[in-house]
Amino acid sequence: MLNGKVKIVVFDGKFDPLIQSNAVDTMITQKFDGIIMESFDRDASAAPIEKAIEAGIPVVGSALETSSDKITSQVIVDDPLGGKMIGDFMAERLKGQGNVVLLEGPIGQSAQISRRKGIDVSLTANTGIKLIASKSANWSRAEGQAVMENWLSAYSGEIHGVLSENDEMALGAIEAIKSAGLNPADIPVIAIDGIPDGKRAIANGEMYMSLYKYAKAEGQGALDLILRQLVGETYEPQSEIWKDLKIDWADGKEKHYTVPWLVLNKQNIDQYMD
Repeated sequence: MLNGKVKIVVFDGKFDPLIQSNAVDTMITQKFDGIIMESFDRDASAAPIEKAIEAGIPVVGSALETSSDKITSQVIVDDPLGGKMIGDFMAERLKGQGNVVLLEGPIGQSAQISRRKGIDVSLTANTGIKLIASKSANWSRAEGQAVMENWLSAYSGEIHGVLSENDEMALGAIEAIKSAGLNPADIPVIAIDGIPDGKRAIANGEMYMSLYKYAKAEGQGALDLILRQLVGETYEPQSEIWKDLKIDWADGKEKHYTVPWLVLNKQNIDQYMD
């Protein structure tokens, strides 16, 4: 995509807002031309982002949202919509009645906040669906399995469906269901991300459905946007995502770009398998 003309340096924030903030300080000190940032913590990311912008370095958000309105631009999925969609699909699957549990991402991260917001909207509209337990499993399959094991013990026979804010936690919940001698098809699990293992779980009937998150679009889109800031109006986007996903490039000047969701289910999963 870049024809070797751009050097990319990757900093690992290790899921720690302080480490991520310190990394931005390093980027400022070393005079990086631009920053693409996945804000681990929605609110804690605001100060380092604004510090970079004050230093004259444009910052484009990718995948995760920041609360700062000073960020140059952001390209992410509509997480509130995603949360509402999985809640509505669960209500449809349970025919409007049933108890569900919810596995959440790291508390304070934008995806956790926004997906939960959408799920709550769905629960408010579908009054027959009762949320009987929710807990963060930090995007982790192992934690998702442990949390689900506890719920299956505490709410034996009472759980009719599982909502998960990502596939990894959902896959852990499925393992817990199977380990308890239960059939995952009888306790529908609905998640978000559409990772390869999640797709396989849908194909074999263990996961009811997932929403595919176009991480490629978020990454390549952010790279195009930061290059537009650096090169100027003559820059033409190099990623195919703008055309393929019908996202309006708008000369790279928009504050917020939304990547669409794709529903993955048993009916269409074969065409999206890796």
